[in-house]
Amino acid sequence: MNATVRANLDTASPPRWGDIIRPAARLRLVVVAVLLAAIYWQSIRVHLVQRWIHDGNWSHGWLIPAFSLYLLASRRKELAACQPRGSYVGAVILVLSLAVYFVSAWRLRMSYPQALSMVGAIFGVTLLLGGWEVMRIAWFPISFLVLAVPLPERLYVAMTMPLREWASSAAAALMPMFVPGLHTDAQAVVIDYVMPGKQPGTLNVEEACSGMRLMMAFVTLGVAMAYLGNRPMWQRIVMVLCCVPIALFCNTVRVTITGVLIVCDMGNLATGVPHQLLGIIMLLVALALFSLVGYVLSHLFVEVPDGDPA
Repeated sequence: MNATVRANLDTASPPRWGDIIRPAARLRLVVVAVLLAAIYWQSIRVHLVQRWIHDGNWSHGWLIPAFSLYLLASRRKELAACQPRGSYVGAVILVLSLAVYFVSAWRLRMSYPQALSMVGAIFGVTLLLGGWEVMRIAWFPISFLVLAVPLPERLYVAMTMPLREWASSAAAALMPMFVPGLHTDAQAVVIDYVMPGKQPGTLNVEEACSGMRLMMAFVTLGVAMAYLGNRPMWQRIVMVLCCVPIALFCNTVRVTITGVLIVCDMGNLATGVPHQLLGIIMLLVALALFSLVGYVLSHLFVEVPDGDPA
């Protein structure tokens, strides 16, 4: 072999993911994606799409895949610079995910593991075809898809019931501050109230503000904001941990406002479109609070260059 040609081969840079993902690799990706879609079609249609459409607790599920695709598109230059070194660990993850799917579908008849195994299958395919360098970029957009998988109803109720009870107690303590003469007493998720000159009544927190319907939306928003921006890992962890307190605060405000409207004979503003608008406002409040937490964390410590006497 000519020495010049050999030198060129020795010094040539390794192929990049952006170069390899043409035509053969692109076809391979399309084939794998079609096969996964065919396998998981029933689970996607029944356990995801139908829940997103008919269950208000998970109506935000449509936004999560779109956000994941946006995150990948925003780092497409980094993905294009990756070297395609597939790992057989991805094949193991893919096989295990498919095994979980088939066992859950045909043996256990459980919908949640079926839908969750799809995220594992995407992990496996990405690692098998792209390798660890690609996974370093794609791990969060793929992991984020877990938040789009509806939890089993029993588990969701068990998780949110204590939070609803806390919101009920807090709202019962706050309502008399805005309605003079009002006396309230919280029992679990029910608030008993007595108003001078009126018959005693009860306010069910679940009926007043759909319980913790926005809980998963708050968590999704917090996780997304924790990932966005160039932050140290500890700051991202703190922002994720703030999801529950912020959700509690927003739901307490929502319950309190709704309860005051009902006690003051303005129940028409506590249902329908006005109530939905209040939920949207609470999401904006949560967004502002997450932004505030991020701002405080970003300015909590000031980096001083080495050798600066200050």
